[in-house]
Amino acid sequence: MTGASDAWGPAEVDRLRELANIGAGHAADAFAQLTGRPMWMAVPRVRPSEDPEPEGRATGVFFEVNGSLRALVGILFRPGECEEVVRCLGASRGGGDHASLLTEVGNILVSHMASAIADTLGGRLLPSLSSFSLDRAGEELADRVRRRGPGHPIRIECELTDGAGEIGGLLVLIPDSQGT
Repeated sequence: MTGASDAWGPAEVDRLRELANIGAGHAADAFAQLTGRPMWMAVPRVRPSEDPEPEGRATGVFFEVNGSLRALVGILFRPGECEEVVRCLGASRGGGDHASLLTEVGNILVSHMASAIADTLGGRLLPSLSSFSLDRAGEELADRVRRRGPGHPIRIECELTDGAGEIGGLLVLIPDSQGT
C-alpha cells in the first residue's frame, strides 16, 4: 500500500478487499469468542467513500490505523445489536457503562483485524485510541471522511452477524490512498 497513487486500479482495489476480508474474518472469530455465538461475515463490499452513511447504524467505535496501511476503521452497530452484545457479555440492561463495554468490543475487533492485516502484509499496524459515537455513528463516519480530506476514494464494508441476526456489526475500512 505504500506509495499507492491517489486513484487505485482494479488490482489494488482487489488487494484491499482481500485484506479487509482477512481482517474481518479474524474480527468475526473474536466476536464469536466474546459473545459465545457463531458469527458469519458477508463478502466485503467496495463503495465510494462519499456514498451515504450506512443506514440504521446508531453506535460506532472509530480508530485511525497507521503503519503498513493507513486507514480509518470503524465498527458500527444497530441499536438492537448493541443491547444484545451487552446482554451476551453479562451486563444488565440499563446498568453499568454500556459505552465502555461497546468501546472495548470495538477495541478487540479492530485489534484482531489490524493484526491479521499486518501479518498478511508482513508489517505493523497500530490502531489509535478509540473514539465512541452514540446515536450518530453514520454521520460521524461521514464527518471523519470529510475531515481527512482528499485521498480516500473508497470504503470497504463487511457485515458481521450471528445466525439469528440478533448480534452483529458493520466493519468499515477506509484506506488512505497515499500509503504511509
